[in-house]
Amino acid sequence: MTRRILLVLPLFAFLLGAGPKQTVATAKGENEDLILTATLYIDPQEIKQVAGSDLEGHFFVAEIKVEPKYGKEIAVDPDDFVLWTNKDGEHTQPYEASQVAGKNVMVVTPAKTAAPKTGISLGVGGIGMGSGGSGDADSNKVTVKIDSDEQDNPLEKALDAKMLPHKKTLAPVSGLLYFPMEKQKMKDLELRYGSKENRITLRFK
Repeated sequence: MTRRILLVLPLFAFLLGAGPKQTVATAKGENEDLILTATLYIDPQEIKQVAGSDLEGHFFVAEIKVEPKYGKEIAVDPDDFVLWTNKDGEHTQPYEASQVAGKNVMVVTPAKTAAPKTGISLGVGGIGMGSGGSGDADSNKVTVKIDSDEQDNPLEKALDAKMLPHKKTLAPVSGLLYFPMEKQKMKDLELRYGSKENRITLRFK
């Protein structure tokens, strides 16, 4: 009887440790100019709650708050953010609402390509967007779906209204960022903000 209990206990501990996978996490950091808080959503159903759409499962969404320090005016620019995964080096800047839900809707698939130094390379099956440098690099391959409906897309308007604004400010600002990424685990992700000299790196664990 004692031996049977000893065999069961490690299995029970393993099942407790497995638990549900983490799909929402918040991280906070700062530099000499600002305090940055980010909540990252990677599950389509939770993304739908915060963004109003699951974005067809092709995007992760970050809820961002930027707080200037010491009364300084800062410039907030969504392009200063990059979402990385340490699993395979995939990384991307956020997309505009028109790229997520506009008439030209892009479906993103990670791919390995020979990265050009600049520009966009055209190929069969999609558009390879170079990340700079030389040699092999992770990139996003996209398929463009053309929507012939001339009416404005209400989802595009809603996503744009919720997006982190591009502006100079003395006061805290907040908003969403839409990153074309999927099939990654929270523990492998990090959000980088700013230049190398004054960078904030947030890890989600």
